Amino acid sequence: MADKSEIQDLKGKLNEDGLIIPADYVLMKRNFKAELLEFYLNSLKEGQTILDLNPGFDGVYTDIDLSRLQYIAVEQNSHIKSFLKEKNIAVKDWKAPNIPLNDNSIDYVLSAPYIEHLPTYLDALNLLIEIKRVLKKDGRILLIVPNYLNLKSIFYEDYKHGWVTTKKRLEDMLRDCSYDVLGFRYTIGWITMRMNPLCTVLRFAIYLIMAIIRMNPVERFLEAVKLDKLGHKFKKTFFELIVIEARVNKP
Repeated sequence: MADKSEIQDLKGKLNEDGLIIPADYVLMKRNFKAELLEFYLNSLKEGQTILDLNPGFDGVYTDIDLSRLQYIAVEQNSHIKSFLKEKNIAVKDWKAPNIPLNDNSIDYVLSAPYIEHLPTYLDALNLLIEIKRVLKKDGRILLIVPNYLNLKSIFYEDYKHGWVTTKKRLEDMLRDCSYDVLGFRYTIGWITMRMNPLCTVLRFAIYLIMAIIRMNPVERFLEAVKLDKLGHKFKKTFFELIVIEARVNKP
């Protein structure tokens, strides 16, 4: 689990937008990604290799035993690259969909988030085909993306978002690229991946609130009373994510 004191120095670091990253937000995402290990990556065996697309300041490398597993990060942000290199992490700046690795060389690919930043469905399709090439037989991919059906117009408030991501679109594309979809779950932003009755009720309540605050009259009202920043913070914190795991289907 990430230690808050460890990442206080991230205040003042820049993300790809050129905006300040609040340390609490980074902590929340790190703790969320620590759950990825518990739910999905804990079956990896010694010597296996993880390819992490767009790890950021909050990647799973915080909780991975780098002496036991091989870890390759793909990151283009210069500030994050420097941060990762300080931790002796192998960092590449390849641009999707190009992954210059040998065929059948990776056991697990983590994309959290990444694919929604590609401009078109063809770019997303080519990325999944390239990932299939580098994955070993029965290798797996874990995709974590914002749910457009929950966000609607809020999806495009991030100017870097391109290809629209929904559960059905991802599942259809994965199957067309010869992946077997193993399962999925929805999460409440980067807060938790756990599924229990309380989380289900909370998710429903947040869905209703999101539907209200993205209505145009409500957005105008929040601007008028100078609460628009609070509304934006709520949307950024509680948007719905889709987590999909798939296994490559190779002979």
